[in-house]
Amino acid sequence: MTRNRAILSAAGLAVALLVTGCSTDSPEPPASSPSIDTSATPDVSPSPEPSATSVVVQPERPAAMDDDGPAGAEAAAVYFLELDDYIMKTNDTAEWEAMSGKGCGYCTKRLDQANEIARKNYSWESEPSSARVTHTYEQDSATEIWPLDVEVLQGAVRLTDSNGEVIYAEDQVTLDLGVEMGRHDGQWTVLGVGQVEEG
Repeated sequence: MTRNRAILSAAGLAVALLVTGCSTDSPEPPASSPSIDTSATPDVSPSPEPSATSVVVQPERPAAMDDDGPAGAEAAAVYFLELDDYIMKTNDTAEWEAMSGKGCGYCTKRLDQANEIARKNYSWESEPSSARVTHTYEQDSATEIWPLDVEVLQGAVRLTDSNGEVIYAEDQVTLDLGVEMGRHDGQWTVLGVGQVEEG
């Protein structure tokens, strides 16, 4: 391998992913289901914008995830990372939890943050994000792990409380991440996510 791929601690990566708040113990920046007060919308002229933002669609599971080789690992990694905004906005974490490996600190951290946002009735708003695999390494013969480099374009993010006050905001950022994918019982599992360090 030409790069040193370091899987960072969940807290360190959370900072990079714009989700770490002032508290290190329990980051406040990820979001819960955006609560849109439709009752406040005037009857006279219904605004198309609120109704559009009230519908949060889960990313579609790619058919390539059925492949048990590199193509499947790539598709699963991209799908998982693109679920991030969805769980922050809706707190529908079933798919995220199903794909999270037991030792994946990043996966647990983001899940905790999504739950906290929902519990505090915060709202996570973000511009569209995307992910793409930039490099796939050879599968590790001992662990059967597929290491990947993934570029994530994270759209601008804003976290607000139940009164509409902005708690956290960040502009668009591009992240280079290392993702380790495994396959167990016919399903893809995320074993680790971290920033890629050149070396």
